Amino acid sequence: MTMLQRILICLGAAVLSACSTVAPIDHNNDALRLECHWDLQYPAVAPADASVEVLRAVAARRLAALQLNAVWTLEQEGVSGEAFTDSQEDRARLQRLLSVVLPGLERYPSAFFANVRLKNIVLVKELAVGGQRRLAMPMAESDGVAYADNNAGTLCSAGMEMRVHHEFYHFIDHREFDDYYHLDPSWLALNPDGLQYGKGGATFYGKNLQDLGHVRDGLVSAYSSYGQEEDKAETFGWMMTPDYAARLDLYVMTDPHLAAKVKYMREQLRKYSQPN
Repeated sequence: MTMLQRILICLGAAVLSACSTVAPIDHNNDALRLECHWDLQYPAVAPADASVEVLRAVAARRLAALQLNAVWTLEQEGVSGEAFTDSQEDRARLQRLLSVVLPGLERYPSAFFANVRLKNIVLVKELAVGGQRRLAMPMAESDGVAYADNNAGTLCSAGMEMRVHHEFYHFIDHREFDDYYHLDPSWLALNPDGLQYGKGGATFYGKNLQDLGHVRDGLVSAYSSYGQEEDKAETFGWMMTPDYAARLDLYVMTDPHLAAKVKYMREQLRKYSQPN
């Protein structure tokens, strides 16, 4: 069985074997509060008392196995990225971030990253883009994707992983079209008649909206409706996150438009997973 076949079987299995039961927490402020499965938690990547230095070493080793570099600072115009320190709070926050980002990226064969020319994974404590706090940001111009904890304890682990894949797809999209905000006729042709996108994902932030799943035919989530680029990234993100993929598998059974979009994304996965 090939690596790609194992990935596709895992995505269709509707099971996240690395999860365990935890006590319920208050998630009333989460935009995905009705979608997240709060009884799922990803295992820690190191002992609870591991220092930031040890956690960085774990991340560097696991990313290197994927031919990726771990980067711990971010300096870019219009973007602020605060680095982790070795405080007790930061150790817990970095542990939480790595427990989701690392297994998420390990769902891909290393050939995938080489084929899309992704080289750098930036891991920071806080991230803001144009003053808006973000959990992740594609950086195609510097061959990277940035991920931040941003004190996201009110977001479930599966929801955090979905964003790992979502933002990575923005990076992939830029590689294909040399633009984050392009028109993709082949994707638009998959939409049902009358579907009109909104004014982009940035207009979603700050409204305390619930990103409910399958709000209408052709869309995997409410956030998908904000733009073609968000629709593509959301579909890919749900497909690549086992807990979300379980629900996606149910949606496509009654929605041929969404089924066609998932087929499009599975072809993307196959295309970029081929060894050079």
